[in-house]
Amino acid sequence: MRRMIQTLAALALLGLLGAAAVVGLGLYNVSAQVGHMPGVSWVLHTTFRNSVKLRAPSMEAAPDLSDPDLVALGAGHYATACAPCHASPGTDRSATMRAMNPVPPRIEEAIGDWAPNHLHWIVENGVKMSGMPAWPAAHRGDEVWAVVAYLVALREGTAGDLPTDGPEGEARAYCATCHGRVGGRVPRLDLQDPGYLAAQLRAYADGTRPSGIMAQAVSLVPEAAHAELAAYFASAKGPEDVSAATGADNSEGAELAQAGTREVPACAACHEGPEPRKGPVLDGQTRAFLDQQLRLWRDGTYAHDKLMSAAAQELTDDDIAALADYYAGRR
Repeated sequence: MRRMIQTLAALALLGLLGAAAVVGLGLYNVSAQVGHMPGVSWVLHTTFRNSVKLRAPSMEAAPDLSDPDLVALGAGHYATACAPCHASPGTDRSATMRAMNPVPPRIEEAIGDWAPNHLHWIVENGVKMSGMPAWPAAHRGDEVWAVVAYLVALREGTAGDLPTDGPEGEARAYCATCHGRVGGRVPRLDLQDPGYLAAQLRAYADGTRPSGIMAQAVSLVPEAAHAELAAYFASAKGPEDVSAATGADNSEGAELAQAGTREVPACAACHEGPEPRKGPVLDGQTRAFLDQQLRLWRDGTYAHDKLMSAAAQELTDDDIAALADYYAGRR
């Protein structure tokens, strides 16, 4: 037994010395032109698929993936964030992308037979040793569903064409691919003043207000253009949420907004009344956006305003739904 232990210890030591030589002397060729040793690609890909299936979120968390606004929002993000590696439908990757190892698959191939929740995990978390990045903002899995909705629509043949106005052209046109054409989770900007909009652009740029979609978009627009964009979109009419019922002054949302409760302060104190007000205008904002933002504040994803963080902390799902209905209906 003692001899066996000594043999195993010697083998372990030799293994460590070999590993140290590979790392310390650079014996392993990391060239992307060489590729992996036989069998390694299969091991990595199999591990990847099983890891995704084990960790993917429940489909119970998914919104309506057939929502046209959600699909359009995902298409806008895909056009600049994903297409450079996976190409647009009907086009091919660049020669540089095809020289990567592993080669980023064309989007039709990348979607494969993955379930929507599997696609969500991949887009949110990225994949080690593949060049696939994680979502640009942590704890924003809610945004990732927009890209998943686009990918599902693409597989079903209902996605339509990607937006063609990119950041290399006119900044207004690029921003208008979402703000001005897409409703739902995309907010109306014409409700706010230019100063507020410019401040939000800065917050998205430095990560103070976490958003993977806006972090990508604002990174492609020169900072010098922020003031001009804020002024333009503050006056450009946005799409109204026609699905929202007219806000009733005697509704549950109205009571919560105007009077609050022992746990939840009145929203009107900061978001209604004449200028200057503490928070942004909520009247007439899209319902889906209001619902999403209140959840982000309530759940602690947003923390850049201590007063709002405290105000939203005790909101229930029913409270959030009532407030979103009320303010979306106040046109």
